[in-house]
Amino acid sequence: MWIANFISRHRSKTAGISIAFIVPALAVLGLALMSKYDAQMESMQQAQVALESHYSANPPNRVWDYQGVRISERKRLVVDVHVGVIPHATFIKTRNGRIRYSYMKLACPKAGAAVHNQLNSETIWINLHFHGDVLLEGACPKPAAGGMFTS
Repeated sequence: MWIANFISRHRSKTAGISIAFIVPALAVLGLALMSKYDAQMESMQQAQVALESHYSANPPNRVWDYQGVRISERKRLVVDVHVGVIPHATFIKTRNGRIRYSYMKLACPKAGAAVHNQLNSETIWINLHFHGDVLLEGACPKPAAGGMFTS
């Protein structure tokens, strides 16, 4: 009852007060919705740092050139590897898909590498190229969960 009396006596003030409270509340709500937290992107950035430190210590196939790790437009972790040895590049280029994939796996981290513990569930994509020509782009196999016949 006292609220109804207050509103009827101060009708002009209540409109101004309600606008003064509603506008900032809507502004805060809008900002909160626009700046949503992207947990997947943060996890990918952490995985990118882990992969960069792994590949700087362990170059792929010992003779190929590690170019860097990037997050692609499709939200993939892509490791760029330049095959600098001409016989390797021509051999990979002239083989079928299954053999090319087996050579691409040489650039993947080994199954027991510590970097897999830091990757969470991220998939590593390898981009093999030779002087600008893409030889193959594919996903590294996930390490096995363990078992009798896993390496």
